[in-house]
Order: sequence, then structure tokens, then C-alpha cells
Amino acid sequence: MELLSLVLTLRPATTAPLPPRLGRAAHAILLARIGARDPALAEMLHASDASRPITASELMGGRQGNRRVSPEQFYTLRYIALTAATAAALAQAFSPGDTLTFEGVDFTVEAVTDGGWRMAGDEPDSQNPKSTIENQLSPWAAWDDYQSLAARYLLPSDATPPSRWPFMLASPTAFKTQGQTQPLPLPELFFGSLVKRWNTFAPMALPEEGLKRYAGEMLVISRFSLRSAPGWDRGQGEHRGIRIGSIGKVTHTALNRDRYWLAVLSLLAAFALYAGVGMQTTMGMGQVRQIEDDEE
Repeated sequence: MELLSLVLTLRPATTAPLPPRLGRAAHAILLARIGARDPALAEMLHASDASRPITASELMGGRQGNRRVSPEQFYTLRYIALTAATAAALAQAFSPGDTLTFEGVDFTVEAVTDGGWRMAGDEPDSQNPKSTIENQLSPWAAWDDYQSLAARYLLPSDATPPSRWPFMLASPTAFKTQGQTQPLPLPELFFGSLVKRWNTFAPMALPEEGLKRYAGEMLVISRFSLRSAPGWDRGQGEHRGIRIGSIGKVTHTALNRDRYWLAVLSLLAAFALYAGVGMQTTMGMGQVRQIEDDEE
């Protein structure tokens, strides 16, 4: 297992206000958990200036007035690993009954699931709120390896690869280009982000420049339902600002149905669940997955 998307179901111990952005805190919790078992790996992840093979989501779930969390509701947190070492560490990092603390508020881990097997908790039951949440989140929890993922899309078959790829952008998604922040999921930026991350961590490389050129010339946004949303702060002092990203749905469609490029794009579309898209994915931005056209 080299790719792991783990979903935690959490319940707070008390009603309390929390900041809207907790991706940095979630990232710090993961590093601390990994460090308790593998200090060398945690130090490498903390010190690295390169793209990191871990991703953390925001704390997800409904808030009451004044951004208050409540013990009457369940909340979720997603962690993703992109290498065998980090996947192994992530798989051992959390257990039901653990306590995670955000800004002084304790949360109990009610369940841990990876979409492939139920690591904890009962089977889905419509009368069990915790189980219902796990079942609804199953599209976000998964595991795989690079070779198997690539083989499913790149090996020749009789099936024609799809030529359109609908995505859900569940957290603010933005891109850095020419020194500026671009909040729109333009095809070249969207798939360029994915192929760059694939080539950073996968054992087999994809043609990055050719892919970006094809995406820029032969892909269009054919459908979208997007709105802007604030992501993470940038800069300091008087230069401090907010990164604005897009959330919602977007569909990329190919105008030229070259079988090879369609297969590569389909592979990257599946990889988006693990990789995240765009900037600040380690802190909760760019949580993206492929969806069906009619999926809410």
C-alpha cells in the first residue's frame, strides 16, 4: 500500500467555538502522531522543503452560531499518504478512542475507515448516525498502489477511455502561476498540478510537459458550478492576505480524443483523490475527487 486516504469520525467533548480553518492544526496532529512511532520519519516530513507526501483536510462538519462545535454532532477529518512509508505510518497513527485536541477542544475518535476495510465500528446501519456518516464518506476513503492504479488506466483494453472528467472541489482550490494566485481550475493548471505530484512520488513518470500542453490546447471546462471561498492566509504583516480558491463542481472535457492522452488524464483524475490539487494541500486546501455527473 502506497496510497492511503484515511477518514476519522470525531465527536467533541464539549460545545465550544473554534476557528474556521484548522488545516494547520490537523497537519501538526498528524506529525505528532507519526513522531510518536517513527521520530525520524516525522522529522523528515517536518523539515522537508519539497512537496510532502502527506495531506490533511480541514475539520469538516456543521458549526453552530459563532463557529461552535457540539457533542451532538459528528465531525470528520481526512489524512492522505502518498508513499509506502507514510501510508504505513498513517495506518497505525489513529485508533478509536483516541483524543485529538484542536485549540484546546478535545475530540474523541469514534471510528477510523480507509474505504477498503472497516478498521473500526459497526457495519453501516441507517439507525446508527456514526455508521451513516462513515457510509456517506466512503468515496473519500480509499487505498491503492501506484502500479495497480496505473495499470487500470494505461494498459491497452477494448474500452475507450472517457473524454470528460467531472470533479468535486470540496475545499478552496487555487493555483500559483506566474507569481500570482489563480482561483479558477483551468485545465492546464488542474492537470498540471496532478502530473507534477504524480511524478514526484510515483515510481513511473508521466510526460509532464506534453500533458500540460495537451491540457492547455485540447481541454475545456464544459460544465461548472463554482463559487469563491477563502483558503489560507499568505504573507505577514502589512502584506498578509487571504488565498481565494474555488469550491463546487467542474467538468473538464477533451476536444481531441487521443487515446493515450485520455488514458493518462483518466489516471490523473483517479489520482486526484489522493494527491489533492493546487496549493496548500497539506493544510486543507485542494480536497478534490472525481464524481459522477449527477452526484450531489
